[in-house]
Formats: sequence, C-alpha cells, structure tokens
Amino acid sequence: MLVRCLSAHKPARALTFCLPLLLPCSSLYAATVTLNNGDQLSGELKQLTNGTLILQSSMIGEVKIPWNKVRALISYDKVRVQMADGALVEGKLAVNPDGQAAVEQSATQTVNVPRQAINAVNPPPVDNGFKFSGKIDLGGSFTNGNSEDDQLHSNGEVVARSPDDRYTLRWEINEARSAGIKTTANRRLLTQYDHFLDPKNYLFLNAKAERDEFADLNLRTSAGGGYGRQFIDTDTTKLSAEIGLSYVNEDYSNSPDRSFPSLGLGLKYEHKFFNQKLVFFNNFDADQSLEDSSDLLLHNRMGVRIPIANGLNLSTQFNVDYDGEPAAGKKSTDSAVIFSVGYAF
Repeated sequence: MLVRCLSAHKPARALTFCLPLLLPCSSLYAATVTLNNGDQLSGELKQLTNGTLILQSSMIGEVKIPWNKVRALISYDKVRVQMADGALVEGKLAVNPDGQAAVEQSATQTVNVPRQAINAVNPPPVDNGFKFSGKIDLGGSFTNGNSEDDQLHSNGEVVARSPDDRYTLRWEINEARSAGIKTTANRRLLTQYDHFLDPKNYLFLNAKAERDEFADLNLRTSAGGGYGRQFIDTDTTKLSAEIGLSYVNEDYSNSPDRSFPSLGLGLKYEHKFFNQKLVFFNNFDADQSLEDSSDLLLHNRMGVRIPIANGLNLSTQFNVDYDGEPAAGKKSTDSAVIFSVGYAF
C-alpha cells in the first residue's frame, strides 16, 4: 500500500494525498521504513542524525540504518524535522522513493521539500550555554644538600565554549635557581575571544604578554585580531589555523625598545591514539614584523600526554622559542624539554 500509493501520483501531491490514508495504521506502528532492497521495518522513529536513522522495534530492539539505504519512510506520529538551513518543522513525515518528502503539520498544512533538504529528524536539543574545559600541568625539582637546584614549570589552558563564542586563557611559567642564583625566569600569557560565523569559521581578538629576564625582555605585549578556521573538532582530533594582524610592543632592560605591526600565524593540533591512551599535541604561533623581514617571533610547543586516570596525565613537552632580532648579546633560540604531571577537565 505504501509504495503503490507513493508511486502512483506526482511526488508532492502523492505525499499529501497518501498521509491521511495511512493514519489507521498508527495504532500498530509509529513508522514504516522501506529499504533499497524492498525490505520493510516498522517501529518508533527515534532519530536521524549524521546520516544514520535509528528505529526502535518492539521485536528486535534498536536498529541503526544508513540514511542512504532508506528508499521510503512514513511516520504516523509527529516528529521534529530539521532542514538543511536549520529550520525546524514538526509533523508527520513521509519520504517518497523518488526523492520528494512531505511534513504534514495539520490536516490543511503540508510542507513539501526535496529529500536532501532534510538534515535531521528529532535532533537533540541544542545547548546554547557555555561548556568549560582545560588543563593544568605542573613540573619541577627541588634539591637541597651538596647541590641546591630548584626548578618549577607550570602551564595551563581554560576554555569556555558556546555554539557561537569561545574564550581562551593560556599561561606558561618557568623558574629555575642553581645554588641560590636564578637561572631561568620567563612567563607567557594569552587571552583570546573567538566568534564563530558558522561551525568552522570564526573571527578572533587576542592579547599576549611575555617576559623573559635572561633574554633582557622586561615585557613584550601584542594585541590584534583576524580570521580562524576550525578544520576538525571531535573528541579524537582537533585542528585549527589562524591568520591575523597585530601590533607588538617590546620593552628591554638594556636594549632599545621596539614596536611594530606584524602578520600573525597560528596552528593548533591535537590527536588521541591507541583508544585515547596517548595524546600528541603541537601548538605553533609566529609573528612576522611588517617593517623588518628579519624580525620574526616564533613559539612552538610539541609533546605527548599519557592519561592515567580521573583526568590525571603525564606529559613530555619540547619547547622552542625564536626571536629574529634578540636583545644585544642574546641568542635567538631558546629550547627546553619539560616533564610534568597534569590534570585535564
């Protein structure tokens, strides 16, 4: 009855005409699905998301069906249908084998659309609130006796994310003393706001501050903005890239201060291997002066984290910092290997 009725009429009119004829069946089944091979399944239409239709059958339980394997569908109960443009329509859904679909909202109102315009059925409610995530790593050593060496390393990140906005706070602290004499003292801080134009593309504003006593740098600050793209954002892999303009100001202890506009590039990558038992990460950012091609600032943080339990992890991190125009008498490149214990939330 389903297939004969749908194929006997023009698509849009057939769907509208056939729905009332099928209503008596609603006491038996909430929905009927016809597969490409002609098989039919009946049950409660639970959901259609990410190209998979979920049907709850009283006889065989939950059935997951690839949407491209479904030739026709009739829902005798009202469902929420989300269109490709994000619009939500509620009603009884019918999908014709020839690619047309209809949502009967009432006895006198039916929305006819192409099948490809249907993005989801009964999609989960959208949570527009902020979700918080982040990590804190702490490492160091403290030696007393014949040798007196103290080292402290801390870095962390806190992210607040909603569907349209993301706020990021990131910091890094490195301190070391040997025989009571300070040998390392540097800090970095970044704050950033991202506004998403769509799930992939966003605009950002950020501000950075950096201090390194042994590079003769009292304070380096920058502020700017630009465009970013979130290529991948899943539980397993995250990949984003950014490009923008900023203005950099450098205050040195014994060298002339500098300020200049710069072109900024950024790349952030994270991937979980072996059932999330090993995490590789690489965070890269660079600022190229638009006034002096040799004045390049570069920071790269690469390493691995090994989750232990309850958010705890061990990490090994390799840091590289490069300044194309360092203070007088200072080296351009600083590098460090850091071992730490961290907590992620």
